[in-house]
Amino acid sequence: MSILHIHKLFVASPEGWNEFARIQPSAIKLFVLLVVPFSLIPPLMLEYAGQHLGAAMFPDTAGQAWSIAALFFLIAELITVPLMAWAIKSVANSKGIDSNYHDAFTLAAVAAVPLWLSSLVLFSDQIALIIAMVVLGLAGSVVLIFRGVGSILKVEEGLVAFDIAYTVTALGLVVWVMLVMLGLVPALA
Repeated sequence: MSILHIHKLFVASPEGWNEFARIQPSAIKLFVLLVVPFSLIPPLMLEYAGQHLGAAMFPDTAGQAWSIAALFFLIAELITVPLMAWAIKSVANSKGIDSNYHDAFTLAAVAAVPLWLSSLVLFSDQIALIIAMVVLGLAGSVVLIFRGVGSILKVEEGLVAFDIAYTVTALGLVVWVMLVMLGLVPALA
């Protein structure tokens, strides 16, 4: 499955998820070919926005502070995906679902794609547009989590799937807020 076909994962039809499950890329391959390249987008956009929008809104913040924040943001992202996979596996196991780390990692990696792509809006200097696209990225991630719990983790019971997805989404939002705060450290300092 190509990343260009990720839109198939959002629709009610299981076609996209079935194709993704059929391929079953290894966690290492997913990390190298999906997580690392897409994780580069937000720090690069943070760097760009810090030098342009950040310089206008926070003139007392040094340009180097944005670069350091972008580097720490990248490191945090690369650590967060495997940790979220562990959390997904733990939540699923606590609900009686026999899941493995590979499936949990797949869900964590795929669910983060809309968040990574939403950072492209930082090319804009329109705050309302930035907020709208970030919310859209969050919504996309939530949809992928809810659809992926059933498809990737193979949870057939609807209420259990909802419970797992809800818990994972809540945890993911907490982690996402911490990442955003990390990216905003230069502005807050």
